[in-house]
Amino acid sequence: MSAITPLLVLPLRLAGSGDGRLITAPLATVHGWSRTQTPDGTVRFTSPCRTAVLTAEGPADRPAWTVHGFADPGSEPLWRATFGPGTPAEITSAFTTVLADGLRTRHRDYLCGGTRYRPDTPASVLADRGWLPDESPKGFHDQVAPDRTAVYRHRVGHQPHNAEVAGLAPPSWSMLAGDPQHPSWRAEFTLGVPFYPLVHAALAFSSPKPVQRLVGDIPTRHLALVTVRRISGSDHPHPSPAARPGPSTTPASPPAPAARRR
Repeated sequence: MSAITPLLVLPLRLAGSGDGRLITAPLATVHGWSRTQTPDGTVRFTSPCRTAVLTAEGPADRPAWTVHGFADPGSEPLWRATFGPGTPAEITSAFTTVLADGLRTRHRDYLCGGTRYRPDTPASVLADRGWLPDESPKGFHDQVAPDRTAVYRHRVGHQPHNAEVAGLAPPSWSMLAGDPQHPSWRAEFTLGVPFYPLVHAALAFSSPKPVQRLVGDIPTRHLALVTVRRISGSDHPHPSPAARPGPSTTPASPPAPAARRR
């Protein structure tokens, strides 16, 4: 089978990086985020309110995406969300697109009583999809996917907030895909991350729907773990451009209810 043969792949979390424009296009064309590039090649998207910044670093086909949130423009970062190399673009986009929409009203639409509020937690949406508690490293609580190819990890206990945002202490929440001991990719979220985009990222992380990829897009180490099928005339997946431009060439917090585990 040719490396450029399009396929439908399940599960999404093992399908490969995908098209980075799923992340950047809504920010630039729908939500008005500005794009800049530093001399070292780092691409930066900044929200119109200047309280959120998305950066992309690394090779064009496997960038790492980091979102920093700020209480006010120019202040120290309040929180950080990082999507490591290999994270499917659909998962990163689920977080960034919903965050960008929420910033329009300073999150009010997504808070309790808002028009887009939902009471779910990441842990609850995963539990609804059959993810179960599992043996965890000391100081953490894990939920594992039914096929055991992914883990949602919640850190237990207190640690300095600033150290967590700076990456000097373990994040409050992590998504790990592949072998949990040696994950193929990971996404990390610090205390203070707005709750609603984290829920949407969890929904994408556990998505039961197939996504389109080229054969060559699927990581070799995942070939034995994914289910694939050729695209038929009745399928209507998202388009998957043969050429995937890198981030340098693309166009452009509410707490959880106390009784529910995040």
